[in-house]
Amino acid sequence: MANIQVYKFKKSDTELPLFLSKIQAGFPSPADDYLEECLSLDDVCIANAASTFLGRVTGHSLKDVCIYEGDIAVIDKSLTPEHRDLIVCAIDGEFNAKILHVDKLQGIRLLSANPEYSPIVIQELTDFRIWGVITFVIQDIKNRSRDWDY
Repeated sequence: MANIQVYKFKKSDTELPLFLSKIQAGFPSPADDYLEECLSLDDVCIANAASTFLGRVTGHSLKDVCIYEGDIAVIDKSLTPEHRDLIVCAIDGEFNAKILHVDKLQGIRLLSANPEYSPIVIQELTDFRIWGVITFVIQDIKNRSRDWDY
């Protein structure tokens, strides 16, 4: 199961340089050696600071959507969850990160992105509450790249 530890978002005044051109995953253009402007990650990742929280993911149930243990999820509580959203929910008092599946016939199910985990079917008496929608995931690619197989 992918559990999540939740933290309050703290606005940052840090601005980072933004490249003028797109960053290609192929051969770089030698003419693109300059920066355009500054950009704050708050501006990119945070739509509503008052309702935004950060959560550190534990577990492996979302690995097939490239969310891994230690990743930081940006969670917006002001959004209305929709079918197929990545959500943070409380099930019996424990925070979990899952894929929301809403179906008229089957009701609400919480899906994992790992075949080792079965769907969680929300029954009428289940202590269940959707807490927020995951909008971005921050990953430590530098340290994770040591596990890659090429």
